[in-house]
Amino acid sequence: MKTTLVLALTLGTLFHAFAATTPESAKIDTILAKDYAKLKLQPNPASSDEAFVRRIYLDVVGRIPSIPEAQAFLASTDANKRAALIDQLLASDGYASHFFNYWADVLRLQTDTKGKLTGEAYAQWLKDALKKNQPFDGLVRELVTTDGAAWDSGAIGFYMRDQGMPLDHLAATVQIFLGTQIVCAQCHNHPFDKWTQMDYYHMASYTYGVNAKSYGVELAGMVKKPKGGKDRKKMSSEEREKAAAQQAIMKEISEPLKDVMKSLRYTNIKETDALPKLPHDYKYPDAKPLETVQPRTLFGHDAIPAVGESRTDAFAKWMTSPDNARFTIVVANRLWKQAMGLALIEPLDEMTDSTVPSNPELMDYLVQVMQDKKYDMKAYLRVIYNSDTYQRAATTTGPALGERYAFTGPLLRRMTSEQVWDSMVTLLTGNPDDGIGSRGDAIENRLSTLEKLYDTLASKTPEDLVAAVRASSIGDKKGTEAKANQLRKDLVAAREAKKDDEVKRLSKELKELQGAQQKGSFLAILGEDLARELRRGGGDVPKNAAKKVSITKPGGKEQMREEMKKLQAQGLDKAAMQKKIAEFKAQAAALRKAKDNLPTLTRASEAGSPAPRGHLLRLFGQSDRETIENASSEATVPQALGLLNGSMADAIFSPGSHFREEVHNASTHDQATQIYLGLLSRHPTADESKLIASIQAERGDKAMSDLVRALLNTSQFLFVQ
Repeated sequence: MKTTLVLALTLGTLFHAFAATTPESAKIDTILAKDYAKLKLQPNPASSDEAFVRRIYLDVVGRIPSIPEAQAFLASTDANKRAALIDQLLASDGYASHFFNYWADVLRLQTDTKGKLTGEAYAQWLKDALKKNQPFDGLVRELVTTDGAAWDSGAIGFYMRDQGMPLDHLAATVQIFLGTQIVCAQCHNHPFDKWTQMDYYHMASYTYGVNAKSYGVELAGMVKKPKGGKDRKKMSSEEREKAAAQQAIMKEISEPLKDVMKSLRYTNIKETDALPKLPHDYKYPDAKPLETVQPRTLFGHDAIPAVGESRTDAFAKWMTSPDNARFTIVVANRLWKQAMGLALIEPLDEMTDSTVPSNPELMDYLVQVMQDKKYDMKAYLRVIYNSDTYQRAATTTGPALGERYAFTGPLLRRMTSEQVWDSMVTLLTGNPDDGIGSRGDAIENRLSTLEKLYDTLASKTPEDLVAAVRASSIGDKKGTEAKANQLRKDLVAAREAKKDDEVKRLSKELKELQGAQQKGSFLAILGEDLARELRRGGGDVPKNAAKKVSITKPGGKEQMREEMKKLQAQGLDKAAMQKKIAEFKAQAAALRKAKDNLPTLTRASEAGSPAPRGHLLRLFGQSDRETIENASSEATVPQALGLLNGSMADAIFSPGSHFREEVHNASTHDQATQIYLGLLSRHPTADESKLIASIQAERGDKAMSDLVRALLNTSQFLFVQ
C-alpha cells in the first residue's frame, strides 16, 4: 500500500510538470517512475524554459541559441513550444553538423591522413547520410559493404582509415557497432571474456579481403603478368609474349605514369578472396601456425553468403539484423547517453554475456522503440527529448563509481570541444549554420576530376601511353635525369660552402625542372584540358574551401561614422571624444589582429577532422581520432586563459562581432541583459543586476567587456545544464 502511494505521488509529480508529447515518451517516464518508487526517490523538478532552450540547442544542433532565438522561445506562450522547437532543430542542418562531430569521434574519422581526398569524401558522405536521415542500420551496412572508388562512395573511407591494418579494423568495427571489445584476442585468448584467438580470426575473415589499393587502374588490353606454375601454363605463347612486351613498355613509362597516378593513391578499395592466416607463433591446440582461417561469427546464427553475395554482404546483414540484439542495444544506448549524459550500460562498448543494464526494463523498451522506428535516429531522439525525464532539471552530482543512477533527470555535463567552438562562432557570426556543407561542392569537383583521370587512364593501352611519352619532351629521360643529378650535386656543394643565394637559385631550378617533368607527364598522357584541370585541384581540397563566415569589417569608415554620431549624441567634450575615438581604433586593431590569428569562422564539422594542434577545439579536448571516443572534458589552465585573453575572447567583444553589435545597440540599462541572453540564454537575477550596476559604476565602459570574459569562464556557460 505504501509503495503504491509513493508511486501514485511520484506519477502525479511527473505528469503535473508537463505532459509528454508522445505515448513512447510517456512510457519512458512511466518505467522510470516505477524505479523512483522502488528506490524512494523524487524526480528532479521541471527545467525552466531558460535551461531547456539552451540545453536543447546544445544537444540537437551543438551550439547555444543566438539572442533572437532565445528571446523568441522565451517570449512564446504556445503550450506546445518545446515539442515544436525539438522538431525544428531536428529538421535543421545544425543536427547533421552536431551529430557528425559525435559519429566522427566514434568512427575515428580523420580527413588529414593517407588519401586526404578520400578522408574528405568520407566526412562528406557521413554528413550527407545524417542530413538525409539515413536509418542507422542502412548506414552501417553501406559502410561495411562499400567498395570501389571515392567518387563512387565516400564510405570507402571506413576501410581506408585503417589501410594495411585489417585485423585492427575488425576490432574497431565490433567495438563500435556491437559494443564488444575483442582486441585482446588478436594476440591471445581473451583473459576476461570467452573469446579465443581463433574466434578473432574467424570474425576477421569476413572483412580481411577488403584491399585498400593504391591505384586500382587496369589499362585497356592489359594482359596480367603470369605468376608462374599453373597460371603460366594456362596462357598461350602469344599471351605470354604480349604480357612480356607490355611489362617492358610499363617499365619505360614508369616515371611519367607514376607522376600522373600519384593523385589516385588511396582512392580505391576492392573486396578480394583473401583470408587471414594464423600468426607464426600461434600456440593453441585447435590449429597450426599459419593455417588459413574461414569466416565464422562470434555469436548468434552463422553469416553464410547467399548466391551472388560477398563475405562483407553476409557479415553486414548478420551484424545489423534485428535478431542481433547487441547491435540495437548499442545504438539505443549510445543515443540515450548523448541525451541524458550517462548510458544504461556503462561502459557502453564493453558488453559481455553477463552485462545487465542499470534499468533492464527501460533498455528493453528503448530497443523496441529503435526497432519500431526502423533505426531512424531522429525519430528515436525525438521520443527521448519529448520525455518529462529529459526535460527535468539536470542532476548536478553524478553517481559514485559502481553506484546506479536512476535518471531523475539528465546529468550535468561540460560542453564538448565542438559545442564550445560552435557556440563561440554563434556569438561572432549570429548564424553559423550558413557555412554548413560549403565544402561539399569543392570535394565533389575534385572527385569528379579524379574520376576523369581514372577513366582516361583505363581507356588507354600500354602502347598508347608509350607512344604519347615518346612523342613528348619527357621522352629524353636520360638527359633530364642527368641535369637533375647535376643540380643536386651543385646544391649540396653550395650548402656546404654556405652560399645562401646559390642555394636558393639551385633549389628553384631543381623545383622548376621537377615541375616541368610532372607537367610534361600530365600533358603527354592526359592531354592539355584534363592536365590543366588536374593541376588546379591535384586531388586535395584547398584549406580555404570551407565558406568563410565573415565578420563586419573592423574599423571601417562607416563604422567610425556611426561611433562618432553616438559620441556626439552623448554631448562629450573634445578631449573625451578623442579618448573614445582612440579606444575605438584600439579595439578595431585588436579585432583585426584576432581575425588574423583565427581559423576560418565556421562550424567544427566544416573544419578538418580533427582540427590541427593549437586550435581552440583541441585546447578544449577534441579527440585526435586515434582511438574510439577519445575526447576529453577535463578542465585545464590553458582553457581558462584562452577564454580570458585568447584570440576568440578578444574577438567576441570587439567591434565587428555580431554579439558585440547586439549588446552595443541596446540601451545602457539593457546591455547586461543582452550579454546574459547571449551567453546563458537567461536574464540576470536581481542580485546579479545589483552587482553589475556596481561594476559599471567602477569600471565604466570596460564593465561590459569584463562581464563577458567573466561569464565565459563560468560553469553556467561551459556546462549543459
